Amino acid sequence: MGKNLIVTEKPSVARDLARALGKFTNKKEYLENEQYVITWAVGHLVTLAEPEDYNKKWKMWRLVLLPVIPDTFKLKAISGSKERLKVIKKWMTSDEVGVVINACDAGREGELIFRNIYQNTRCKKPMRRLWLSSMTVSAIREAFERLKPGEDFDLLGDAARCRSEGDWLVGINGTRVFTARFKVLLSVGRVQTPTLAILVERERGIQNFSPVPYWEIFAEFRTGEKTYQGKWTAKEDRLYKEEDTLSLLEKIEGKEGTVGEFSDRKSKEVHPLLYDLTELQRDANRRYGFSARRTLNAAQRLYEAHKLITYPRTDSRYLSNDLLSLTEECWNMLGQCGFADITRKRFDRRKALSDKRVFDSSKVRDHHAIIPTGEKVNWDSLKADEYKIMDLVVKRFLSAFLPDALWAHRRIKTIVQEEIFLSRSKVLEEAGWREVYGEKPHTGGEEYLPIVEEGEKVMTVRSWSERKETKPPPRYTEATLLSAMEAAGRFVEEEELQEALKSSGIGTPATRASIIERLIEVGYVERDGKTLFPTPKGMELIGLVERIPVPELASPQLTGEWEKKLSQIESGNFERKQFMEEIKQLAVDMVEKVKNKEDTGEREKMNQPVGKCPLCGAPVLENRSAFGCSRWKEGCSFTLWKRVLSRQISRIQAQKLIKTGRTDKISGFRSKKGRRFSARLVLQEAGKIGFEFDAPTRSQADKKTEDEEKKTHHSPKTKKQRNEGRKTKGQEKGEGTRRKQG
Repeated sequence: MGKNLIVTEKPSVARDLARALGKFTNKKEYLENEQYVITWAVGHLVTLAEPEDYNKKWKMWRLVLLPVIPDTFKLKAISGSKERLKVIKKWMTSDEVGVVINACDAGREGELIFRNIYQNTRCKKPMRRLWLSSMTVSAIREAFERLKPGEDFDLLGDAARCRSEGDWLVGINGTRVFTARFKVLLSVGRVQTPTLAILVERERGIQNFSPVPYWEIFAEFRTGEKTYQGKWTAKEDRLYKEEDTLSLLEKIEGKEGTVGEFSDRKSKEVHPLLYDLTELQRDANRRYGFSARRTLNAAQRLYEAHKLITYPRTDSRYLSNDLLSLTEECWNMLGQCGFADITRKRFDRRKALSDKRVFDSSKVRDHHAIIPTGEKVNWDSLKADEYKIMDLVVKRFLSAFLPDALWAHRRIKTIVQEEIFLSRSKVLEEAGWREVYGEKPHTGGEEYLPIVEEGEKVMTVRSWSERKETKPPPRYTEATLLSAMEAAGRFVEEEELQEALKSSGIGTPATRASIIERLIEVGYVERDGKTLFPTPKGMELIGLVERIPVPELASPQLTGEWEKKLSQIESGNFERKQFMEEIKQLAVDMVEKVKNKEDTGEREKMNQPVGKCPLCGAPVLENRSAFGCSRWKEGCSFTLWKRVLSRQISRIQAQKLIKTGRTDKISGFRSKKGRRFSARLVLQEAGKIGFEFDAPTRSQADKKTEDEEKKTHHSPKTKKQRNEGRKTKGQEKGEGTRRKQG
């Protein structure tokens, strides 16, 4: 029979399996005992071949060579993966091995990683599938007792290949045809382009917005010793004409009113669901301004290096029932790691298991929610980002097993001269799970409305109005964009497609961070603090896609249609061959539409000037690494690098600097000593760029001790961080002989 070869997606999973299966010898590149050999991939080792791998002429980006549609897709090793692949191939083709076990992540992407390796190594050995929802020792052993034939997952493999090959066809042909047609590098794709469209649609709403003035009316009422305030309301809670506002104020001033209604009720607030990756990224962005990638990187380190949290790239917010013992271990462990006050009560197994907001195996598909592993947490060993993410995971975990929070609500409806005023208060009466976050019950105060009786007479002792203006919709932050990507079904009209997107959205929890970073990398989107906004290039690309039109690229509809059909392929209700024929036809149609589009100056629209050069008055243009004067060939030296002391400078800040001579206050600069500081960039003589500081000054910031940094969650500086502020030779050279930035 030979040994069983187990192939995992990551080295850490290989070690976890070895611990569960018995004593193994570590041979560096693999683990071995009498029954098993365990080796691992490092994510994707094999990918689809490039166009030029099929035909050398396809290396050229020319319209006449498009579309690029291979008869049969080929695979190739990813650069840098050949040594790892060589180890796996050695065992997959070894006479010592009888069966190969696919222990990659339980899902479509894990299936693709394994099957690409299996195909690339020309392995012919029988295949078995290990399907894990949790990594506990008992769950691993149980899963090995019920290994399934690899053939049972052929349909899942078909769906995975369809997704991969379809993205290749749309991405390769879309990017090449747009770039070749309009003579500017334009990256398009099934996932990144509709994500960009969401940002562009919001930006258009902001740009087209015209503020409208309105007035809100308030009054203060007294009955005996009690006073309270109310807000006027009718069909709306505002008036749009000042004369109507003055008239209403005159009508109620000093008049007697009546309490029309009074309510005093309590409401329970249940704990939030546990984290999946997207919710963790949203929360970290809201609380700390972390990008989605920054959160994922910290979570991945906590999972792999520290082994403190479970698999982070999950889309589930629930636990399977077999995790009850692990959950209790985590609860007890956290009592020894700084949360003794919270865990002082004994863990109630029966109550926990009955909470369907925590334990629900039916809602765990590939991986369960992110929770601590039960390993003791040494907080001092964690870097700043790891500390913050671990703190979020721990507190969300603890909150799931604490009582409901109890809120007290009071509402008064006051009627004065037939005009209605509403007063509301909401205060925390019992902290419950909110105790984890430091919240305490309310002890009384002005924000709590007094108790009054229905029909009780009150006197209007004061009334006033506040003039306001309607506000444009807010720009997306990474937190709100992640929510939009997750709930992309609302951007699609067809109900069936809405349902398909409901369970998947745009991208996956594991890929959404890279999608956002990719949009920034190709110059379609900029990040300014927490805010994301599309650049002129990104705005023009979506406009171009709409005008051609190629509506599938600018709407989540294509993703919705794909997800629907991929799910049908997995269940055997749709043919892989038919899916691929449809995608090939989509690529052909897209290429023809773009080829036939008349060029109306799109390239110029995508590179609109940032402003006028402060030295010579010529347009300042944006390129990949800097904002620079368009007359650099004539010797103008004005340049603002996009990265200054490790801080990315946005187009908006560049525009402010050029127009007013200074930016807003920007945080996140890093000094040569690795210290973080905030400052404004200012224009100096000869177009040089300097810093302007508020207190504390930069020199004071540099004197902060390592202990102070630890308290503020600043991670220790690394060699990479120390070198980050230095310009590369390519940056200093720029697009000509520009003067280095001051």
